[in-house]
Amino acid sequence: MTQTRDISHREGGTDGLTLVVAPASDHAEGLDLRGLVRHLAERSGIAIELVYCKSYEEAIEALTEGTAEIGWLGPFAYLEAARDGQVEALAVGVPKGKTSPNYRSVFVTQAASPIHALKDVKAKRIAVSGRHSTSGFMVPQRELADAGINLDNEGEFAGVISVANHDEALRAVLDGQVDVAALSSVNMEEAQRQGIVTPGALRVIHRSQDIPGAPLVCSRSLDDSMREKLKDLILHAHEFIDVGGYGGAMERYLDPAVARRKLLESYLRPQWGWRSGLCVLLAAAVIGLIMVDLEFNPLALFRDASAYFADVGARMWPPDFSDLGTLLLSMLETIEIAVLGTLLAILLSIPTGLFSARNIAPNVGLYMVARTITIFFRAVPEFIMAMILVIAVGFGAMPGVIALGLHTMGFLAKFYAEDMEHVSVGPIEALGSMGASRLQVLAFAVVPQIMPSFVGNNLYILDRNVRMATMLGIVGAGGIGYELQSSFRMFEYPRVSAIIFIIFATIFVIDMVSSAIRKKVL
Repeated sequence: MTQTRDISHREGGTDGLTLVVAPASDHAEGLDLRGLVRHLAERSGIAIELVYCKSYEEAIEALTEGTAEIGWLGPFAYLEAARDGQVEALAVGVPKGKTSPNYRSVFVTQAASPIHALKDVKAKRIAVSGRHSTSGFMVPQRELADAGINLDNEGEFAGVISVANHDEALRAVLDGQVDVAALSSVNMEEAQRQGIVTPGALRVIHRSQDIPGAPLVCSRSLDDSMREKLKDLILHAHEFIDVGGYGGAMERYLDPAVARRKLLESYLRPQWGWRSGLCVLLAAAVIGLIMVDLEFNPLALFRDASAYFADVGARMWPPDFSDLGTLLLSMLETIEIAVLGTLLAILLSIPTGLFSARNIAPNVGLYMVARTITIFFRAVPEFIMAMILVIAVGFGAMPGVIALGLHTMGFLAKFYAEDMEHVSVGPIEALGSMGASRLQVLAFAVVPQIMPSFVGNNLYILDRNVRMATMLGIVGAGGIGYELQSSFRMFEYPRVSAIIFIIFATIFVIDMVSSAIRKKVL
């Protein structure tokens, strides 16, 4: 067991420095800073005393009140200590075998436990760390809240045990004192390496998103030259010794700015891998082919569009499929109108949706303008828009594309805004605390959370737009709707029957494809 002592009465004039360590682990191998401290003392010529604190609060107090100059704190404890600008980060350790200092909060239970997801934790016994522990309390609190469970309400559990550190939480699960424990992935991995957790004994039921690595910090009261000297020694210590830290052996220590970049990359990488790039290229190619096929030129929005109608064919019943090729081309045109209309809606609704979200909009003025725009275009039916656009730019695909795009933009922008207003604030606050810009927070903390809903809403709008594009043809917006209107006017009812069958078959296939995509993505 690591030795601790009370440093609250340290003499202010004592020579040398003190490095305090928050109690994330209760054995020396799990939080081994002894070698690093010896190296710093030898290279700097200044005695450094290593003190393992009994609580996060004790470590924070020592650094903020001047009884310690250097320390190791968890991410949340560091933010608390740095709140008044009295503490700053020196370096962040990268565990052996890894390239990033990031780690995660994990929920573990015994292998035979009936608990398989966070929702199953309700009414069970749970072990958590103190409130200043990032992966032992703060992140688990947020993850449980997302599952509809309030960690602060002990009535929702059979028991809530507060433990001193992650190792104690792990033992509580192994000994059967609790059903599930929230702890750091660093401690879990170290326990597996040490053989404390045998293979198959425990099961991880949930992992959080990446958490920024816990930093070595120093007090602002430390002399600038000494602070820079210590930082340089820490960043290059791996070149001379085997460094250790939270989780045991370290590859090296990184500058906090580099650690922040690696955290941002951890959010970026899952979203923008090669598969994402390939999908974007394929989508761009398909959209380009559709635009060529429809002779759709965005620059022609304020010019007359060339009319694009299919030939009128035979009678209603029995179905007259004698002109099937023409009808299928018309149906294809309807689908292309729906696709381009949906694309236009997505492009317009992204900025409008951003400004329509209370927690994203830069100010109230932009929020009110964006909300008014979404309400207006939702209020005006596609038929009215299409009729006006037919008069303005002529018959053809363009009026249908614009009418569908503007009308469904109002719906999509509303969907996006509501999704963004309900995202978890944890990742946003984490990235903001690491110095991420507004755009980086949006890209790496908001977009990943709304992506499943984004895909689902877009598929729904596309499915809806195919049906509406069929009807818009009646007012001269092209596609199979025009064929349907013409057949009705000419009393060619067998042909009308054939068109209805084609529309039904198309909608059926699109619905099946959309359902399959939703199952894969959502």
